[in-house]
Amino acid sequence: MNIYLDDAPLTETADTLAGAIAAARDRASSLERVIVDVIADGTPLAPAQLDDDEFMGSSFEEVRLTTAEPRTFVRVTMCDAADALEYAREQQKKAAEHLEAGHVEDGYKSLEQVVGTWQAARQSLDQGAQLLGLDLSTMPLARPETLSEAIEQLTTGLAEVRRCVQGQDWAGLSDVLLYDLDELVVRWQSLLREVAACIAADTKPSDTP
Repeated sequence: MNIYLDDAPLTETADTLAGAIAAARDRASSLERVIVDVIADGTPLAPAQLDDDEFMGSSFEEVRLTTAEPRTFVRVTMCDAADALEYAREQQKKAAEHLEAGHVEDGYKSLEQVVGTWQAARQSLDQGAQLLGLDLSTMPLARPETLSEAIEQLTTGLAEVRRCVQGQDWAGLSDVLLYDLDELVVRWQSLLREVAACIAADTKPSDTP
C-alpha cells in the first residue's frame, strides 16, 4: 500500500487502512500537525467510514492524507461551524413550516439537517479544545459564563427536540425550532467566533497553516 502525507511518499508500509493512518499520524505528530483528510484510491473517506472497524481493516492501492497545523485547523473549523448555523436557522424555519402544514416527512428532512448542523457546532468546540489541550473554562472570553450557559441551553434545546419528536408534539417542536433554537444561533455564532479569535491571538508567529 502506497502512503502519501501531504503528497510526500512515506517509507512506512501497511497492510490495512488503519495501519496506513497510524503510520501517517505518527509522522504528522512528529511535525506537530494533524490529519484532516483521508483519500483511499481516489475516494475521500467520510468520518463514518473511519469509525468502521471492518472498513478500516480493508486494503487499498494508495492512501493519501492531508494535514494541517492544529490551531489553524481548529480555528477554521469553528468559524465554518458558526457560518453553518445560518443554514441551520433557515432549516429550522422550514421544518417548522412543514410541521405546521402537516407535512411531517418534509419536516423531518429539514430537522435532520438542523440537528446535524448543531451537533457539528458542538463538536467543533469540544473536539477542538481536546485536540489543542485547552481548558475552555479558562479562556479569556468577554463573558466567560456565556460558555457554560450556551452549552446548557443547546443541550436542553436538543433534548426538547427529541422529546417532541418521540411524543409527536409538532406544535411544541415548532416552538422549539422557531424560538428556542433560533435565539441560540446568534449566541453560538458569537461564542464560536470569540473562541476562534482567542485561539488565533494565542497562535505563535512561527505557526503556519
